[in-house]
Amino acid sequence: MVRSPFSFSSVALSASVLVVLGSAAPALADFVVPDGTNYAWTRGVTPNSTYAQWETFSSPAGPNAPTVGSFAGGTLPGSAPAWNTFDLNSFSFITGGGNIYSFAGVVAPQVNIPCFDLGAGYSTTILLQVRIQGTEIDPASVLIGGVAPVQSTELFRQTLGGFGGFLVDTLYRFELPGNAAGYITQFHALGSSMVLERVAVDTFTVIPAPGAAALMCAGGMIALRRRRV
Repeated sequence: MVRSPFSFSSVALSASVLVVLGSAAPALADFVVPDGTNYAWTRGVTPNSTYAQWETFSSPAGPNAPTVGSFAGGTLPGSAPAWNTFDLNSFSFITGGGNIYSFAGVVAPQVNIPCFDLGAGYSTTILLQVRIQGTEIDPASVLIGGVAPVQSTELFRQTLGGFGGFLVDTLYRFELPGNAAGYITQFHALGSSMVLERVAVDTFTVIPAPGAAALMCAGGMIALRRRRV
């Protein structure tokens, strides 16, 4: 399973690191669930919304179908990509806990997001939520089609023992014009030894009304006030 030229002793060392990194994870509920209050749609209910979540991964290079659940509030076109989260780094592997990890290189995940291809005249909100352990995400690397998020909110942070680092949950919100058949988001770690543990994606597509975007932004910022451990 380990796709790396490194020695067995190096792999054994990495395994001991992972025992420390996986020692104390908070509950899944630490991710935000759009419920019509904190955001303008309800996950798993509202038309023109989608959702998928991964708690474990089976292949570093994919494909990895959502393991927690998925939803499409409408008909996805044939041109829409399949849900998939995987690592572009050829040296990563799957840990015993089902996480993507590399001690030899920089973990660089990609998330494929299907959507409805409704075209111009619509606007699309995408929420990307990520849980990592160890080395943190380079915030400048989080992009969809070269576009940066309009909001980045840290939901949870916990100091790890042993080899150090943190367990961090982060939400990124993108506001994109139009609605495509699919989107690709990519990001990467600041260095080696990042564990990708969980990913959740929500999308919501709507014909924008005057002032609606500003109200949604204000509501999201209030609801996503940083939590303290």
